[in-house]
Amino acid sequence: MSSSSVKHRGSIGPVAREGIPSEVDVVIVGSGGAGLIAALTAAKEGAQVVVVESREVVGGATGISAGAAWIPNHGFSTEALNVDDDLDQARRYIYGQGRGEVLDHALVEQFLQTGPEVARYIEEHTAFGWIPTIWPDYRSDIDGASVGRALFPGPYSPAGLGEAAKYVRPALTTGMAKNPLPFWLLAGIGVKDAWLAGPALVGALLEAGLRNGVDVRVEAPAVRLVTDEAGVHGVAVRAEGVEHEVRARRGVVLASGGFESSDEKSTTYLDAPFGVQVSPKGHDGIAVQLAQEIGADLTGMEDAWWMPGVQLPGEELEGQPLSRVFLGERALPHSIMVNADGERFANEALAYDQFGRIMRQVDPRTGSMPNATAWLVFDHTYWTKFGIFGVTPGGEVPDYLHRANTLAELASQIGVDPDGLQRTVERFNPDARRGRDLQFGRGETLFDRYFGDFHPRLGKYSPDAMFPAATAKVRGLVAAAIGPLVSRLAGRVAKADDPERVRSLVVGPLAKIIRPVLKSPRSSVLGPVETAPFYALEVEASALGTVGGPRTDALGRALDTDGKPIPGLYAAGNAGGAPTKGFYGGAGGTIALGLVFGHLAGREAANHTGSDTGLDAAREAVPEVANDAARAPVDA
Repeated sequence: MSSSSVKHRGSIGPVAREGIPSEVDVVIVGSGGAGLIAALTAAKEGAQVVVVESREVVGGATGISAGAAWIPNHGFSTEALNVDDDLDQARRYIYGQGRGEVLDHALVEQFLQTGPEVARYIEEHTAFGWIPTIWPDYRSDIDGASVGRALFPGPYSPAGLGEAAKYVRPALTTGMAKNPLPFWLLAGIGVKDAWLAGPALVGALLEAGLRNGVDVRVEAPAVRLVTDEAGVHGVAVRAEGVEHEVRARRGVVLASGGFESSDEKSTTYLDAPFGVQVSPKGHDGIAVQLAQEIGADLTGMEDAWWMPGVQLPGEELEGQPLSRVFLGERALPHSIMVNADGERFANEALAYDQFGRIMRQVDPRTGSMPNATAWLVFDHTYWTKFGIFGVTPGGEVPDYLHRANTLAELASQIGVDPDGLQRTVERFNPDARRGRDLQFGRGETLFDRYFGDFHPRLGKYSPDAMFPAATAKVRGLVAAAIGPLVSRLAGRVAKADDPERVRSLVVGPLAKIIRPVLKSPRSSVLGPVETAPFYALEVEASALGTVGGPRTDALGRALDTDGKPIPGLYAAGNAGGAPTKGFYGGAGGTIALGLVFGHLAGREAANHTGSDTGLDAAREAVPEVANDAARAPVDA
């Protein structure tokens, strides 16, 4: 539930129209999830806040995402989900596989302890609600993993934004071939009555911020920090060629995203620029630059939230090509992914962060990234059963797909070694027929199989299995027909702003739909590539965002190279050197970190009095259980 006792409403727009205050309590650089929750929290703490955003719209990477948040032990609808979770289980998961030796336990403990509180804080202070669902963690079969930590946005009504709604990007369409959740029912929904996914989270946070007096200035990129020997005291922004200095009485929060848009920084820290972009432009690493200029320590610079991407012809966002994220299509049977040598290089059904990391691996012998450009190769069985990116199974083949009657011809078209591709398919097919992958273990984990071709109730008699094209067309017609009704219903639900009731109505039924999928066999992701014609889709290594930025303590305070807080400077989100250093726990892992540490940074900045006492103060703010976790054995 949202509420406010603020005396005035904030404003949003460019500096030329709205002006910009010369002095406030807290300046937030960036308007993604981390920046907007920092702004709202600081305002609720009584601070005067301004958010400066470099782009024409707000939301950053959060705005084009699913808006999910990965919150262990969130406590929402646990009985309906029938999922057991607790913080000890989450610790074993996060610290497993040797991560306990490299992660900062104070930061991890702060995340675990604060995450459920922040999820509820958002519901309490915005017109927004979470919907938990069954979704396996990305390392689904290690100790401590769960299937119930993902929170998705419920419907949000943009009515409360008024004219400010134009500053939020509408949701993007991925067209994923197969998803266990019945998202197809929402395909016909409009954006007038209700927003879903990332725009819902961004819209709710923006509305609450404005209601609590937060001012937002777009097209106002930060160019330098205002500092003296005592610390950070503001930000200089440039708007229409004119520099404006905004003094901050209490602090500056860097929440401007990563540096994936910067070819220079990506080359310096990540070995090469990205071939395609799956995040909005504007993530040029300004937080790294500003932090470096005043002596902040940097961390996580070699990490990113890796993601395979597919650039479809003509698809752009604000004048820049924007690629589709490449998700469940890789896990479907009758397909493999190969590099230029025609060789498989990984388990295709891995979670995107792990698969994307392998795509970016550098060959020490050549210094190149042999898997950075890869090809999804599939046969006609795949095409007639699944289609791709929303194209009807067996339908007209789009221009971005290559097609040939033989594997050799296909390899010639796409510049792949034909002998290598033939050997790879000959090695893959016999085991795939038996539902196994001895080379890379595809299908061995729960997450691998979650997006597979499995029909738990009707099996081979399922309409999807018997009549895939007709079923897809019927779903499209049904979604279009019920779209207006679903839109109005979602709008009424959103305006009612009663998350508990929404959860009571939908979580249980969704869980009953999805839970049988957890029994999916290995064969659901494995099948031979043998039926002509054969197809190929180009896939490039990319990233949802980079991880590196100023190192922070458990309160979100930026640290210098001696490990001491820099007075007046805070960081969160992809600008803040993620506390998990590139470990992606599950769906919404990046957004959850941004929300939690954005909240903490906003609160700390609003209450900053200039009496920083170093790392000890930050560690004392974390519950004593942090020390127990530090002594816990590491699960290798």
